[in-house]
Amino acid sequence: MEASWTNGVGSLELRVVVSNGIDIVSGMRILHAADLHLDSPLRSVALRDPDLGDRLRTASRDVLRQIVDLAIEHQVDALVLAGDLFDNGVPDVSARTVLSMALSRLGAVGIPVIMIRGNHDGLLDHARYGPLGENVILLDKERPSVDIGGMSFHGLSHGGQPETRSFLPRYPAPVPGRINVGVMHCSPDGASGHDPYAPCSVSELLGHGYDYWALGHIHKRQEWRVDGALAVMAGIPQGRHIREANGGSVTLVEIDGLGARAKAIPVELVAFREVELPMPADEAQDTQADRVREALAAARAGDVPTVLRVALSGPGAQAFSARSGEAAGFLGVLAEDIEGLHLDRVMVRAGQLPNAPALVGDLAAAMREEAKNPGFRDEAERMLTDLRDVLPGELREVLDPAELDALIEEGLAAVTARLTQAERT
Repeated sequence: MEASWTNGVGSLELRVVVSNGIDIVSGMRILHAADLHLDSPLRSVALRDPDLGDRLRTASRDVLRQIVDLAIEHQVDALVLAGDLFDNGVPDVSARTVLSMALSRLGAVGIPVIMIRGNHDGLLDHARYGPLGENVILLDKERPSVDIGGMSFHGLSHGGQPETRSFLPRYPAPVPGRINVGVMHCSPDGASGHDPYAPCSVSELLGHGYDYWALGHIHKRQEWRVDGALAVMAGIPQGRHIREANGGSVTLVEIDGLGARAKAIPVELVAFREVELPMPADEAQDTQADRVREALAAARAGDVPTVLRVALSGPGAQAFSARSGEAAGFLGVLAEDIEGLHLDRVMVRAGQLPNAPALVGDLAAAMREEAKNPGFRDEAERMLTDLRDVLPGELREVLDPAELDALIEEGLAAVTARLTQAERT
């Protein structure tokens, strides 16, 4: 049995065989990506390292080109983009032109692009800007499904307003005898630490009858499988700050009558990583320097430039003062000879200070518990926003809301250290 799909600039020829009475599409492949956030605002690392900032300015566009290259290299049957291609509704429209030109390369070789709008995707408004290309299919409530070869793709786009309910009840039923792929921008099972956009249950997703779910919104890559059904949160292809250290890839998927198989392919051009280094109290300085230098080198992410945040912990860490920059100076010297490594921030974690009086230790523990309270975090975020509003633009990025956890931790460590020193004095 033969089937084909033509988009006006090329065609896909698909071979279908019959096995045990079930039609199986042979060698169906898709490339799944999400959350490119093209031209996203730079984070504070650009202020600390201008050279690296220049690289970050073009990283999201360069990663998009890599994604197109991968789709062509692997001869995929479709590229699936699961929302948040842009960072907001009103960036420079040149970003949309970059996207259109990149996807037109796929059209030239007959590869269709299936996409949905995420909660940041105002520039995908076809009524205002027009279609991106003949090979690009935007799924929304007017067109929730499309058939390509032996696959049926189903998806719904965000409309710009907060989505507090699951999209799943509005998704079509699977088409019998075909491979069914769902595309959704959502928060699976609440996704702790993220805005609850279109919250949904993973078990309900996998029980809907689709073979594969191409998910977006959460910037950390995850997989869930039940029997032959597979759901993958693609993660962000290029991180933008230290809290996005678990992305950096896109997902190549092969689907046939036996189920779906997924493989993460690295694409990040700048990596963000965090590492905690224990510091014993009685370690000789030369031994300490060698050990820390080895740990820094091991933390580098392959061959790509790596932005590293380091936390020093343990009794030996108290010899350094985060406020005076001694810890940063110590690690800065050790990192100088490690090519491609950029220190983002060095923190000293007070922890449970064994030599501190019991009262200070109890107070430190109480402060840390209070910092976990949602009310505390809401107030801290409000104060951070108020402070950012009165700062010049170049300083505003240093107090990035994404850095709230790190700022709280640094403040707690500094207060605990000062209380300890005051008691000793």
